[in-house]
Amino acid sequence: MHALKEHRSPAKALPDLLNWAAVIDDGVVLNKDGSLMAGFFYRGQDLATVTAAERNRVSAVVNSALSKLGSEWMLHQDAVRVEAREYPHPDESAFPDPITALIDQERRLQFNQEGAHYESIYAMVVTYLPAKLTQSKVADLMFEETGNNAKKNGSKAAGERALRQFKSALLEIEDRLSSVVDLNRMQGVPYVDESGREHVNDQLLQYLHYSLTGDPHPINLPPCPMYLDAVIGGHEFWSGIVPRLDDKLIQVVAIDGFPQESYPGILSALDQVPVQYRWSTRFIFQDPVDAQAGLRAYRRKWQQKVRGFWDQVFHSQQTAKGSVDQDAAQMVAEAESALAEASSGLVTYGYYTSVVVLLDDDRERLEQSARQIKRLVNNLGFNARVETVNTVEAWLGSLPGHSAPNLRRPMLHTMHLADMLPLSSVWAGRDRAPCPFYPAGSPPLMHAATDGSTPFRLNLHIGDLGHTLMLGPTGSGKSTALALVAAQFRRYKDATVFAFDKGNSLEPLTRAVGGQHFNVAGDADESELCFAPLSLIDQPGELGWAEDWVATLLELQGLKLKPTQRNELHRALVAVKEKGEGERHLTNLQIELQDKDMKDALEEYTISGALGQLLDAEEDGLAVGTWSCFEIEQLMHRQDRVRLPVLLYLFHVIERRMKGQPCLLILDEAWLMLGNEVFRAKIREWLKVLRKANCAVLLATQSLSDAANSGILDVLAESCPTKIFLANKEASSEENIPLYKLLGCNDAEIRTITDMIPKRQYFVRGEGRRRIEMAIGPVALSFVGASGKEDIARVRALEAEHGDKWPYYWLEERGVNYEYLETA
Repeated sequence: MHALKEHRSPAKALPDLLNWAAVIDDGVVLNKDGSLMAGFFYRGQDLATVTAAERNRVSAVVNSALSKLGSEWMLHQDAVRVEAREYPHPDESAFPDPITALIDQERRLQFNQEGAHYESIYAMVVTYLPAKLTQSKVADLMFEETGNNAKKNGSKAAGERALRQFKSALLEIEDRLSSVVDLNRMQGVPYVDESGREHVNDQLLQYLHYSLTGDPHPINLPPCPMYLDAVIGGHEFWSGIVPRLDDKLIQVVAIDGFPQESYPGILSALDQVPVQYRWSTRFIFQDPVDAQAGLRAYRRKWQQKVRGFWDQVFHSQQTAKGSVDQDAAQMVAEAESALAEASSGLVTYGYYTSVVVLLDDDRERLEQSARQIKRLVNNLGFNARVETVNTVEAWLGSLPGHSAPNLRRPMLHTMHLADMLPLSSVWAGRDRAPCPFYPAGSPPLMHAATDGSTPFRLNLHIGDLGHTLMLGPTGSGKSTALALVAAQFRRYKDATVFAFDKGNSLEPLTRAVGGQHFNVAGDADESELCFAPLSLIDQPGELGWAEDWVATLLELQGLKLKPTQRNELHRALVAVKEKGEGERHLTNLQIELQDKDMKDALEEYTISGALGQLLDAEEDGLAVGTWSCFEIEQLMHRQDRVRLPVLLYLFHVIERRMKGQPCLLILDEAWLMLGNEVFRAKIREWLKVLRKANCAVLLATQSLSDAANSGILDVLAESCPTKIFLANKEASSEENIPLYKLLGCNDAEIRTITDMIPKRQYFVRGEGRRRIEMAIGPVALSFVGASGKEDIARVRALEAEHGDKWPYYWLEERGVNYEYLETA
């Protein structure tokens, strides 16, 4: 055999620099130094709408949770700024008409023209070094025993005990922090590939790989989950002032100078920088005894500087009368205060290291990003510097589980740590529709603009519940927002939109998308009604509904049905059921009835009566179509004998049309509906049951007091987890504050609503809280914002003249260029 030793280089490779060894449990990594490591993904609250008291509470809770940890523990907390997912590709949406597709294309180009968008991911990795294993070999935990070695048995038992303690401590940490941040443990996710083979996508390994390389691709758990340093660290690495990993250059911005005082979220501005980075915060905890020893040494050093050397030689500190170094005396006092805090048990001291790691394949862009981060940190009152000869050390120290590299000497306590940790997050919304009833991977409902470089994805749904409440005064952009949401909802395959409108605000968009617009109980020349409630009486379940509905009509005319009359009604409806299409209507029902009182009572609803135009058509136009808009302002002012039959039928049609496809039910100017007993009861029912039918109810009103006095405010608040508030300069008035607080708003949110710009800014409260702008372009505005009487009259005229092509003539009249969107 050849001697290979002389051919092997003694130089260390990247895996030799890494501390990761093996996966010994789901979501638990054993490191080379014997420590155990596990991680969480988390999200905090958005500081833009959090009160000062809430911020202080978050810091206090985090301090309380972390102060329980001692010298065996280390924390790596990362805020990772990554490029946001691009605007959904046209192939991901299923717009059934050219106008809503054109609106979406306009919004896509607007989004892309804004430049790169970024969002943040937050990770927390905790490392535990069991005191009794600090001198043990890694193999004590990695290999099973093969003999009856007592020493081996003891080491294995100690390792198993340490693992149990670690997992128990993880649960305690999660319980303590869960009240202020949403935590999700990094674990293995099983899946089956196309060949039917089972794999486990390990989230912790994936994150470790990302922290090392900046590459977020998944990592499968190896069959033998050992030698993680080689599995993850199999990359080319060149050290130096600007190290290189594969084709990416590495630069590190160190944060090593602190302002005079801290406050919660002091570094939160880093969360809005339009740069891709990983901001790493490492904290190595110290037991109170160890911390006090370090603080005493620190105090002793400064005590020696309080007076000059000769004063200390010839006099004691108590009798010396020479000059005093006031700065040194102040530092001694601060050390005394720190000792008192350390001994109190309210805080825990440790070694704090914070760096911002940047990776880029372009040297100039990398240096520009580093300078931008440095300027921002300096402006926040900290001292920042770009690492040079210490870059590799700083980079290694930022990797989870690495405690030795780049250790900074000054000690901080956990209250300051809580203030400086990235505990807040800009809510960007989910990048995929969260409703489980939609096809997997469906895009979000719509993109909107918000502060900084973070995009906002608006979804009405939280889980499978999409009911939404929109509130704000007249003139704040409510109708425009409703129309835009409806237009964007068409992106989902087979999406169906029903809208109860007031003032015809949705009519231009309805006509543009080829939908049906009905001016219910309006003027004869404006109505296009074709309601035939008995047209589908031959279908299962319809006969029973028809009996109840016709009985309601007769009772509204003052006829209380006797049992014999009910039997007669059933017989007549069965006869109508047997007729052919186009003959199942109220006139034929009246002919079939043999009871004169029933004939007379039904007369008003037939074609020969005053209300026949509403409900006695031969064919029902609502039987087809995916967009139906009902203008009901005039209907709601009619008497019950007119209003109730129409409403009951419309309710039935809508419920009959829901077959599990994505549905959106819009109730505009809901104060008009909440004031009606029948409509109010139906809204209460819809909010409770339509979730199962895959229907989201979007209820909008301009009057908070009407919502509060409706008697169903508790149902509105509970069943509508997503709330969209419009700008209201009177929101902070004594009259309105209690109403906003009933809907869950705090003082900071109410101030935000008060200061917003009407028709431009909206405040969304759902899974998070954020002020947004709809960013409506001229093409979209021509259809969703044209609700004036002159606009509606012109739209009707253009449609009468040009048919389906009228939207393009409408855009040309308004001077809107749309042709570039069709070719983009």
